[in-house]
Amino acid sequence: MELTERQERILKTIVEEYIRTARPVGSAAVLAAAPLGVSPATIRNEMAALAELGYIQHLHTSGGRVPTNAGYRYYVERLMVTGEMSPVEAMTIRRELSEAADLEDWLKLAATVLARRIHNVGLVAAPRPSLVQLRHLELIELQPSVVLVLVVLRDGTVLQETMSLLEPWSSHDLKHLAERLGNQCQGMDARQVETVADRAVPAERPIVEMVARLLRRGEEREAQVYHAGLGDMIRQPEFMELRHGEPVSAMNERIRQVVEFLDHAAAAARLFAGLPPGDVHVVVGGDAAGHLMHDYSFVLGRYGTGGEGGFLGVIGPTRMAYPRAVTIVRYMTHLMSDLTHTY
Repeated sequence: MELTERQERILKTIVEEYIRTARPVGSAAVLAAAPLGVSPATIRNEMAALAELGYIQHLHTSGGRVPTNAGYRYYVERLMVTGEMSPVEAMTIRRELSEAADLEDWLKLAATVLARRIHNVGLVAAPRPSLVQLRHLELIELQPSVVLVLVVLRDGTVLQETMSLLEPWSSHDLKHLAERLGNQCQGMDARQVETVADRAVPAERPIVEMVARLLRRGEEREAQVYHAGLGDMIRQPEFMELRHGEPVSAMNERIRQVVEFLDHAAAAARLFAGLPPGDVHVVVGGDAAGHLMHDYSFVLGRYGTGGEGGFLGVIGPTRMAYPRAVTIVRYMTHLMSDLTHTY
């Protein structure tokens, strides 16, 4: 619902003051932070209207107001003002990321850089190739009529599966078949290998179909996700202080939510994969890839070029410094896109 200009100014002030102080915001604090030329009574009436619309709420009867998830979303979508990274900070981050020894070190370092500057958890998913293609094939006899099919993908990933054959193959014959199929299918993706399987003689077809299935598995595999900064994040007030009338179990549940989410890298990978194209995205509360994360927000972006990019972002409590987080994530996506080819 559209708010009046005054209501928007009041909501913006409440969000930014609450982010800054972690304390409920009253009418006096609103007037001190944003002189609006009206009486405290008028501010209280407008705050009551914002509460009725679901954008702010009381944590308890005698205190001020705090934003709801709906209020944060309205702020992010319509009221937030982001800035540019300072040249000194940008240069520092570029220098830090340029010191990584290899791809894994670079990705871990990027997660640490995000976490350190936003004091929340930094997340970085490794880049994924746009095409999963066969580089090498091995067929290894385990016992009569049982073979291990091992494929090496273009990016060096190794996938394997054991299968039973309709009739025994000797180690010699399996070696020659692997060489012939490897040469024939080298550089092919799953769809192309499936075409080869359709034309293969009956004795070889199950093996070629298994190679195609392994390539399909490669296409569907989750990207490796690195994270840093959990210890720093849980020192924030949301994890150190109970809300009014809240049992200790509720604070423990907030910590459990994020730990469980981070322990399941596939959840983060699915969250990244579901991002629409475009600039930095902010997800406030709600369901994140099958995990209930009502108390958390994500600021996420893509890096890389073409189909071979990865994802990065931060996760923290909904009381997050969104303009700062968006600025950092946006800069990091551009920087890592520039540096991707280095690793």
